[in-house]
Amino acid sequence: MTIAAVLLTPEVFMFLIPAAGVVVLLKKVLLAALAVLNGILAILAAVAVWKSYLVTGIKVGLTALVAIPVLGVIAYFIWANRKVRDAS
Repeated sequence: MTIAAVLLTPEVFMFLIPAAGVVVLLKKVLLAALAVLNGILAILAAVAVWKSYLVTGIKVGLTALVAIPVLGVIAYFIWANRKVRDAS
């Protein structure tokens, strides 16, 4: 008897039917795990992008909080110096 004849017997098919169900179940479980992992990685990427925009916004905001008063004081001293010079 050849290997093909042994593998094509009804007894072997009876063992392969539940095994096929297990393979399908395993495939579904692995695909679900892959989908969950993909979702987690997408959330992490979104948080990383959000954090970079947040950091950029904070840097711009702090720069503005420092630069605007400094420029205002410089402009005031220039204006006050002209006023004093004009008054003298």
